[in-house]
Amino acid sequence: MPVPIQESLPTTPVELTSAFYHAGTLQQGKILNIANRELLETVISDLWFLEVTYSADVFPNLPTRLLLKWAHEESAAPERGDPEVVFYRNLAPLLSSPPVAQCLATAPPTSKERWLIIEDLRSTHTNPPWPERPNDKEVHDAVAVLAQVHARWWEAPELGSTVGTSHTETKLRTMVHGFRDQLPNFFVDLGDDLPLADRQVLEAAFNSSLRPWLRLLDQRALTVIHGDAHTWNFLFPRSGQGMPYLIDWQVWHLDLGARDLAFMIALHWDRTARRQLELSLLRRYHYELNSAGISNYSFDDLLLDYRRCLVRNLTFPILFWSRGLPREAWRNRLDCALAAYRDLECAELL
Repeated sequence: MPVPIQESLPTTPVELTSAFYHAGTLQQGKILNIANRELLETVISDLWFLEVTYSADVFPNLPTRLLLKWAHEESAAPERGDPEVVFYRNLAPLLSSPPVAQCLATAPPTSKERWLIIEDLRSTHTNPPWPERPNDKEVHDAVAVLAQVHARWWEAPELGSTVGTSHTETKLRTMVHGFRDQLPNFFVDLGDDLPLADRQVLEAAFNSSLRPWLRLLDQRALTVIHGDAHTWNFLFPRSGQGMPYLIDWQVWHLDLGARDLAFMIALHWDRTARRQLELSLLRRYHYELNSAGISNYSFDDLLLDYRRCLVRNLTFPILFWSRGLPREAWRNRLDCALAAYRDLECAELL
């Protein structure tokens, strides 16, 4: 008997069973009971942590602790689907677990719904509370995970066709000029809290030839990136053994792998922490790329792309400010971004 497609949010044992069968996750048996363990409401999504009971004949063995997640807002490109749902439906099956959490079901492609169900890993994995940084081993493991993900779609022929959307010069220039046009109000809001030298850096970057952004028109080293790869989006094993998981794929897109590195290292860590770890993390990332078979990208290539992405980091504080986020959410990130920009002499890349 055909299993009906579960389009709406599955909240009952029957609906969850239907979703699992349709996804191919469940081949025999059914879900008997759902216990609601916790509901967390965030700015962008709701997270419903569940514990399910399966019938004795269930096959294959599946996790009993699950996370049902649904996004609040419609995608910026709804015709392409919700980005995280698309990632877990189409891309995650091509990666191992870890680094991607096991996905048991998503809203079907024909649905406008934006839900997905993944394994709840909290009993075995965790991360430090914001703003604490993970320990040095964990950070190096996180960078290794990024290299593993990036290597999977490194310069892949499907990029821009069946996977992600290609960049165009018009879109890139329009995006950067939008940040440039917000600088006067940004400066007014910060007032004396933003030194003249920092204002001059921002004006120079956003009124430049935009070469760091236009690098994306070159297909070299292009891949699928996470897009929000701060260390609090990694879940590290409580045992200290094994690799971390990378979660929250709402803003994945096509970019340079170095973009995720610059976001993690240079936008969130102060100068002391960054200087201590930056070079060793870049070398670990490059080593992992080579181990995955990427041989046409030298360490010098990586370092240059990383520096270009440090220029692009200057957009984030302005973006967060424009969205009305409180100053504590972006002011320190501006200082981190400016410090990295100066330390690695990024002005010469404009």
